[in-house]
Amino acid sequence: MRILIADDHQLFRSGLSLLLSNIYDDVTVAEAVDVETALALIDSEKPFDLVLLDVAMPGMEAMEGLRLILERVSDTRVVMLSAIENSEDVFRAIRMGARGYILKSSSEHVLEHAISLAMSGETYIPSGIFMDRQGHLVTPGSAARNDYDPANPLSQLTVRQRDVLACMMGGSPNKEIARELGLLESTVKAHVKAILKKLGAANRTQASMIASRHGLEPEDGNRDGTYSGG
Repeated sequence: MRILIADDHQLFRSGLSLLLSNIYDDVTVAEAVDVETALALIDSEKPFDLVLLDVAMPGMEAMEGLRLILERVSDTRVVMLSAIENSEDVFRAIRMGARGYILKSSSEHVLEHAISLAMSGETYIPSGIFMDRQGHLVTPGSAARNDYDPANPLSQLTVRQRDVLACMMGGSPNKEIARELGLLESTVKAHVKAILKKLGAANRTQASMIASRHGLEPEDGNRDGTYSGG
């Protein structure tokens, strides 16, 4: 199997290359730091069986890099890599022809399963992208739960942001929230920042109080109306 890893973080590329070598007995891995380098390798080397393509590297603006690569390799499976769960990006990539969308926080088992599906002509999509914590299907732009009025400030939050906020209400720090939701800690920090901005809250305690007043239940932890500061 010939695999091209296109990602602008060298440490991630090196780790993924080693992981692929451990999973597959006979694999050749090439690396690219941006879309331009990936296209040059695609044009100059033997055909690749699989391209693992970072959503956020240089040249990928608005999935333009995916479009260019798919034009060059119509018979090659392309699977997206991302550090952030974003249902809009997932929908866009799959509609354009990507065969999967793998979160960088995924386990080795998930990676192997996703690649296996892609190589067999199927498509891998993380279930959390489309399901809220109650198991309801969520599409881009839809509300996570139907009981929030548009006037409710919680309606501004994405499904994952409400999950993060519910954990915040329970007093969990970012590290525990990341472990609970299967996210990177840096992703949780980004969600917290977005939550505070959307709710107009000065800190986590204020955001938790706003959420409680508008009907969001805390995830575990404090259900007595008290919140840890921070």
